Amino acid sequence: MEVGFDPLLAFGWGVLAGFMMSMGAGGGGILAGIGHISILGINDPNMIKVVNQILEFTSRIVSVPLYHRQQRLVGSVALSFGIGAPIGAIAGSWLSRSYLSDMAVYRPVFGVLVALIALRILYEGWFRPVPRALGTIDGPPRTMLFGWTRASVQFAGRRYDYNPCGAAAGGFAISFVGSMLGVGGGFLVTPFMASILLLPMYLVVGTGLVALMIPLTVSVITYLALDVKVDWFLVAVEVPGILIGSFLGPALNRHMNEQALKTFVAVVLLALGVHYLMP
Repeated sequence: MEVGFDPLLAFGWGVLAGFMMSMGAGGGGILAGIGHISILGINDPNMIKVVNQILEFTSRIVSVPLYHRQQRLVGSVALSFGIGAPIGAIAGSWLSRSYLSDMAVYRPVFGVLVALIALRILYEGWFRPVPRALGTIDGPPRTMLFGWTRASVQFAGRRYDYNPCGAAAGGFAISFVGSMLGVGGGFLVTPFMASILLLPMYLVVGTGLVALMIPLTVSVITYLALDVKVDWFLVAVEVPGILIGSFLGPALNRHMNEQALKTFVAVVLLALGVHYLMP
């Protein structure tokens, strides 16, 4: 399948998307989709979904080892989430391949998603309550109990209980939405783990990144099995940009104003979301 695009522009946009993915400001995966639709002019929604998710997975290759070294991952939570995630990813990919394969249909749905994510980022930057301070961090999180309906994690002198079945149900729902629209799902997994599973934000980001690698992989494989065509030259051009941007994000994060960054990203995404909703 031949797709005409500017390789330098695709590489540069990949750097920007990878930077935002690793900065934690939100919107990195959405920026990849915006680039494919509005910057590179790709008109195949199904290919956009696959490439978006390949780029999201690529960014995690950089970020997940970083969080692992910082001991900010909870394996039992990621495992519970991963039980429901593959089913959701398969169902979402099949539904999207069947009913969201026309750009005239996909574009406004994507626009709604972009606008919602913009509002979520504004909330995080300006209105989210300050997280409760952690106790003394004396080691990695430890799973003390793991059963069908109850699990417990010990971290920083506190005990965090959650329901593995609820985590699996959340994995199904979040993976279904993410696969259907061709995005990572981080905009949903972060509030889910923080507000429903009640994990501290210190552990949420890294755990969410690991958990989402499962549905990203399954969704891409499902789309390919459904005979979605992919321009692998486009992938080869964008992946190095994503890797570079993902390395730059953590290095520059400490020198940037997080609130200002979130506000800028949210305003741009909100404007683009409204634009996509217009006929």
